[in-house]
Amino acid sequence: MRLLLVTLLFNWVAVSGFANESFKLGLVDLQKALQNVDAGKNAKKSLEKDVTSKRTELEKRQNELQKEAEAFEKKSALLNDAAKTKKQQELQKKFMELQKEAAESQMDLQKRERELTKPIIDELRTVIEGLGKEKGLTLILEKNEGAVLFTQGGEDLTEQVIEKFNSTRKSGKKAN
Repeated sequence: MRLLLVTLLFNWVAVSGFANESFKLGLVDLQKALQNVDAGKNAKKSLEKDVTSKRTELEKRQNELQKEAEAFEKKSALLNDAAKTKKQQELQKKFMELQKEAAESQMDLQKRERELTKPIIDELRTVIEGLGKEKGLTLILEKNEGAVLFTQGGEDLTEQVIEKFNSTRKSGKKAN
């Protein structure tokens, strides 16, 4: 869909006469900007802290369950068939609960990442729009979305976006 949109856009530009000197293209690596602005670095640290905490908790529970299973294996020869079956079912249930909790934790972490990055991306978009107007650009494309297959020239604004975002944050105001 994006490829079709970009193709149509470039065809429109060529047909409508914008392909002259007045058409100015800019490029931004939004992911790089997100990772390099101060707010993005802080969000990443916060998320990594959450990931480490969850991983440690899940690994601890997994180790406990593994020890319980090993203890069962040692005692299983002494148990009757009904007791063995009951303990196996209990262990299997605990294992499935742990897997479910791990999957839920993964989804929670993805949600947390979105919550942390969405406001930053929205603010980056505001900075990008401002830079585009300031530089008199006709179009700014995201470098890594796969929509740009080839570009001759085009100003990469990523570093300027990072600098402007950080400077507006340090001055205590939102990007305009």
